[in-house]
Amino acid sequence: MFHAGTIFRAALASHRPVLESSVSTRALVRRLLGDKGGHVPNIAAVDSVITKTKGQGLPGLACIVGRAAFYVRCRNPEAAIAEIDKVFSEIQDADLKRFALGIRLRARNDLLDVKEAALKVDGGSTELDVSTLRGAIREDYAALKAASSGCWLVEMAAAEYALYEGKTEEAYKALCDVEEKIEGYIASLGRARISTEAASVENTQLSSLLAFLLKRAEDAEGVNPSASKIVEDGIKNILKDDSVKETLSAFKKELGVSLTDEEVAEVAYVLDAAHIRPHFHDYFPLEGEYNDWHSVAAKEAKRNIAQAIAPQPVALSNEILENVKKSVPYRPFYAPEDSLRKFLSSSNRKNYLAELRAAFGSSPESVLAKSDEAYFEALKVLKQAPPSADTAGDPSYPQAQNEVCRKLARQLLYRTKVNEAVALTQLDRLNEAIELLNGVIAANEFVYMWRAFLARAEANKRLGLISKSDKDFRQLSQQKKSSR
Repeated sequence: MFHAGTIFRAALASHRPVLESSVSTRALVRRLLGDKGGHVPNIAAVDSVITKTKGQGLPGLACIVGRAAFYVRCRNPEAAIAEIDKVFSEIQDADLKRFALGIRLRARNDLLDVKEAALKVDGGSTELDVSTLRGAIREDYAALKAASSGCWLVEMAAAEYALYEGKTEEAYKALCDVEEKIEGYIASLGRARISTEAASVENTQLSSLLAFLLKRAEDAEGVNPSASKIVEDGIKNILKDDSVKETLSAFKKELGVSLTDEEVAEVAYVLDAAHIRPHFHDYFPLEGEYNDWHSVAAKEAKRNIAQAIAPQPVALSNEILENVKKSVPYRPFYAPEDSLRKFLSSSNRKNYLAELRAAFGSSPESVLAKSDEAYFEALKVLKQAPPSADTAGDPSYPQAQNEVCRKLARQLLYRTKVNEAVALTQLDRLNEAIELLNGVIAANEFVYMWRAFLARAEANKRLGLISKSDKDFRQLSQQKKSSR
């Protein structure tokens, strides 16, 4: 029997109404990622909305905030800060105001990096410039914490900034509290229940539902239509999904402003980004000065991070597909076609997959004949690919998103422990710091393990354990990327 359980892992295998839990769990993933992998705006449409609304009302203010976010992405922090400062006092929507505050904070952090680098250049920034900017960032962190009650992601960022400013005792206590909250969050994911209720304007934030459907349609265009007739039809179904038109119409009505579909989409994307209440820090860099850790668990975590930031369709090449189509299964291990047709034509079945497996058995787990190789190559690709939003009508999608949340949270837990150890080292509690770092390194899962080796090397050095310190510094050197 064909490996039917894998069908729902493949893009476009089944076109069903999107589940409410699919939208909400994807939002949780994006919250953990922060501002990475967001929608690239149609800046012409954004500017058009601002012109039509004169930058007023929810649509106009949302697009000004969205334009500021675009400036941050384009490495123009000063323009982003100016945009936010211009309208911040006018924003009434709580989520949008928090989003604007976070964008300004991110822009100021980026600008601080530039100013600090310029301190080393004659005629660059002055100490007063840097000190003033640090004070503004401190105020933004306080305001963001007040607007994000109970959000450990923001508390974590504020604690790291306190550590940067030399407020070591304060930072350590905050990081310990964050560690406890992350562990509680990870435990809660194991108890999470997946709803099978379809997403609608009644149970889902309208802007979030529309943004999800639009992004889903956009991603569907990148799927290989030559995979099969089912996939080709699935692409057409998603691109012509009536729920997109219905949700777009409802959102237009809610905004109460005459806008084109493209303009409404940009407003939806900004309000959706505000609604998920993200942090505004690069906790998951895809590139850096050091190579990622090489363990199997770390590599898998990095793959999950990359896929979560920029989801990709299942990469079945035309060559693989043609080989599968030409291959002939080893017949003694496969049911006759007429038996399968008879099974599929019968009615009153509640669980096709379970009954199909019961009737015909599972497929072989390894190649039985030369003709099976193409099939197993394709199957391997499908198994390694995470469920895409094209399968958001099936409970497997939100279940997979919860698993991504768990893996992202574990990475943040390791980061927090490393920062705790850095604080302990500065507090001269060196043995505690080393013990904490030993645990992180022994877990063998942290993608950015170079942080742990650097922190342990410094702690061992201060403790006078030079040979151990040198060993960690050598490991750090091995992870450093070549400049050539």
